[in-house]
Amino acid sequence: MTDVRAFRGLRYSVDHVEVGLVTCPPYDVIAPEAQAAYHARDPRNVVRVELGTGSTDPRDTPNRYTDAAAALAKWEAEGVLVREESPAVYLHEHEFEFGGARRIRRGILVAGRLHDWTEAVVRPHEHTRAGPKADRLALLQATATNTSPLWLVYHDDDGAVAASLADAWTRKPDVVADADGEVHRLTVVTDVKTLGAVRAAFATRPTYIADGHHRYETSARYRDDRRVRDRHGDPNAPYEYALWLLVDASDPGLIVRPYHRVINSTGITLDEAIGALHADADIRSLDPADGVTGALSALDEGGGSGPACILWAKGKVWLVAPHPGGAWKSRLPAGHSEAWLSLDVVAIDSLVIREAFGIVASAEESGASREVTRLRYSPDASEAIRQVEAGEADVAILVRPVRVAEICAVADAGDRMPPKSTYFHPKPVTGLVLNPLD
Repeated sequence: MTDVRAFRGLRYSVDHVEVGLVTCPPYDVIAPEAQAAYHARDPRNVVRVELGTGSTDPRDTPNRYTDAAAALAKWEAEGVLVREESPAVYLHEHEFEFGGARRIRRGILVAGRLHDWTEAVVRPHEHTRAGPKADRLALLQATATNTSPLWLVYHDDDGAVAASLADAWTRKPDVVADADGEVHRLTVVTDVKTLGAVRAAFATRPTYIADGHHRYETSARYRDDRRVRDRHGDPNAPYEYALWLLVDASDPGLIVRPYHRVINSTGITLDEAIGALHADADIRSLDPADGVTGALSALDEGGGSGPACILWAKGKVWLVAPHPGGAWKSRLPAGHSEAWLSLDVVAIDSLVIREAFGIVASAEESGASREVTRLRYSPDASEAIRQVEAGEADVAILVRPVRVAEICAVADAGDRMPPKSTYFHPKPVTGLVLNPLD
């Protein structure tokens, strides 16, 4: 099913740079102050390609996209970036801290064939918006290069993928980079027999987008445009593929954080919201003095097999557990799969966000509500609570993380999850390997 191939990656030369100083996160998680910091860290930092500081209007000359292309060309001419001599796949070991412990996530960087969603080979779980795709398309058109990998997961129940790379994982890495408290180890695999085994192993299974839906659709749009321009002379042209990071769905370092909801300016009092919930949910007061740790522990224990959330107002905290067999289920949006209907976030967005607080999450996310944004999101429960306690928001709604199996089940059903349902953590680093498309 899934067609993955080796490619001649474009990599930073360790003779010219300290690799940890020239990487950055993907564009969509770089805050403005962090963007400035990455630009200042090293004049060859890949942020100048991934997220430049010039104009975002491609009609301006120069703009951030032409600047990105110029930087790539300059660095390659100077030998700062070097093209791999032979096609390769790249093993990436990502070491990071989470929950007070060091974690390791293993992934495989490959060139993955771009399939249309209707083929159900690569399966999405999120909807996309036009704005980010326009920006990424302008960058692709200017640079003809994948700078940051799409992140996909797969099931290796038969162990074929692991077996194909077992020996390669025992090798000493070719690159070790320390960046922002994380360690990245990159191993270059060019052995033809191993590459063939990897390709054969993936040909028997689908893959699932974890992070990068916008960039996937942008890459497919770029592919379509190049087919027209080049009259589709080669079905295996580089632009038929994109840079992927593939991670086993059972990898112990694969972490999905929840997106907690933060509400403000609804015109609905907390008493009114709680009153609206009483008919459909068990509501229990908690002690705010127990803090975020106590609230999250109660959330883990209090929902049982059904949905649950925490409502945190200034000085007041409640555990809300919708009745498992309640009438509220009949009021959920129609036309969705059982996998979608069983999600915690579906119940919370419908019963709590929409019915109790009068907010339609999908309309807020798309901007269709045409009102001041009343619903925000944070993957950090402490930050969500801080906003409430600081008077920046009325209430935080803490939710449980979605499991990888649930994400895949929704994607297998051809469904899409509600806005801001998943936050895969940490994001793959940008700049270890780039994928030229010419």
